[in-house]
Formats: sequence, C-alpha cells, structure tokens
Amino acid sequence: MTISQFGKVQATAITSEADIAAALQRLGISTGQSTLVLIGGAGGMSEEQLAQTQSFFADWVAPFVIEKKLAVIDGGTDSGIMKAMGLARTKHNADFLLVGVAVEALLREEPWLVEQNHSHLLTVPGTDWGDEVALLSRTATIIAGGKPSMTLLFNGGQITWRDAEASINENRPVLVAEGSGRAADDISQTQTGMKIDMRAIKLIQTGLIRVANPYHEPEKFMAHLKNTY
Repeated sequence: MTISQFGKVQATAITSEADIAAALQRLGISTGQSTLVLIGGAGGMSEEQLAQTQSFFADWVAPFVIEKKLAVIDGGTDSGIMKAMGLARTKHNADFLLVGVAVEALLREEPWLVEQNHSHLLTVPGTDWGDEVALLSRTATIIAGGKPSMTLLFNGGQITWRDAEASINENRPVLVAEGSGRAADDISQTQTGMKIDMRAIKLIQTGLIRVANPYHEPEKFMAHLKNTY
C-alpha cells in the first residue's frame, strides 16, 4: 500500500481491520492518542441545522479538541458535521489530527467530495456509503490505544444508527446532540419518553448513551466531554 493524495489530504487504503495499524504508520499517525468520533448528518442536514452545528464546533468543540490534544475521526467528506469540523479546524489554524474514513470507490468517482481541511484519509473497500462504518469505528479504537474515546452524534440518517451501534460495540460512549434533528432527536425523545423508537431503545439499554443539548445548554454538553477526557 502507498500514500496517495485527494487534493491536499494524504490518503492510504486499507482492506480490513488487520491493515489499520500499518496504514496509520504509513501516514505518520501514532497510537495512544485520545480520540473523538463524529457521526451523524451529512447531506441531509438543513441549512439552519448545519449553521448551528458549525458555530458550535467552532466555538466549543474545536477549542476543547485543541486543549486536550484529541485525534478526531469521521467520514471525511465535504458535507454536514464533517465539513463543520474541517472548517472549525481551519478557523483555529489548528493542527490536530482530523482523520476521515470513507469508501475508496466512491471517492475515486468523485474526488472533490473529500473535505480538504482534514489531515488524513483512510480509504476502505465497498460500493456504497456506510460500508466504512465498522472500519471507521475500529480505527478510532486503534488510534486511542486504550486512551479515552467518545462519539458525538449530531443529526443523522440511516447510516448513523449503524455508526452508533459500531461505537457501542467498541464500548465507546455516544453523546447525542439533542435538538440537532433526525436520529439524534429520535434518541433523545425516546430517552425522555416523548416517543418510542425501538432502535433508540436498543442503544439506550446499553448504558452508553448520553444526551445533552449543545445549542441551549452548551456547558452541560461539554461537561460530558470533560468527564471523559
């Protein structure tokens, strides 16, 4: 395997979990770093939801990532929460690791989809969005190497449910952004009894789901992060 480029972003391919450690080494990424995983909305976020999330990431999440020297792992494309974190990284002129994990075949067809404020990209086998889920989650665990790790869930469609389950399978707590829409609100409203979603119940029953509203109570939301790192 070799290093390639998607615009400014260094990339390398993996075919299975067994390739992750060597791929990280090729990219110069060391393990034993606390990690923050981002899952949730991509193209399905409304303009208002995206603007809110971009502001929150820039004002609250990115400064925390910088302070705690976290490595951030997400889907790497130029949309939704991934774009929001890339923009926040650049706004702060930061150099924290921002590693995307995405399906190689889809990016080769449309290379402009790679978010250019990411530091690195791992490409994985598959033919559709979501085929990266298991390897993305495992990559975060391997980079952490036993250090603290948490997942933030903002908004999100069908793939987000699989992402949340993958994080829980890695024993990684998932902090759900109440008020961010779609999957996040299905989970938060199920937790408070406002609705019943069996997918949400299954996640909540693991004991690894946390819920807070980043827009109305940002300090409470960030307290969950501070308790983890």
